Amino acid sequence: MQNRMPSLNRRTFLASSGAAVIAASGCTAPDSSSAPAHWVTVYLGDRDETHDVTVVITNDGGDPLFEKDYELSDENEADEDTPFPESTAPETIVVTVDGTQFERDWPGFDNPELPCDGQNWSGIEIWVESGQDGTPDVRIEADCQHVTMH
Repeated sequence: MQNRMPSLNRRTFLASSGAAVIAASGCTAPDSSSAPAHWVTVYLGDRDETHDVTVVITNDGGDPLFEKDYELSDENEADEDTPFPESTAPETIVVTVDGTQFERDWPGFDNPELPCDGQNWSGIEIWVESGQDGTPDVRIEADCQHVTMH
């Protein structure tokens, strides 16, 4: 379902987000300076297309917790496991694809993949696809992984 919304104000969400380092399960063990993190992965569903994409995740007060721009194409079809602090309470996901906005709720405990267990934290995979009429569409799936921020 497509929702059109007025443009969101662009605000910096984390001063240190550019310095964030990800540790994926099985790659490195977290150390005392790492913090659990939610994560966002964006995929291009049809590699013959190109899309300008912005993802904004806000809390229930509308404050941005995560914001990132993507230029998806055959040469750049994925951006995986970008973290933001687990201690935040994400509520809303707004994905803008070539000017068309889609709004979804952050996946809740009613989702079969959640809640995550042990050292895993919830995150989302966003698939940028084309609708039956050729217009942009998004599919969002919840998942659990061990991702940390340093």
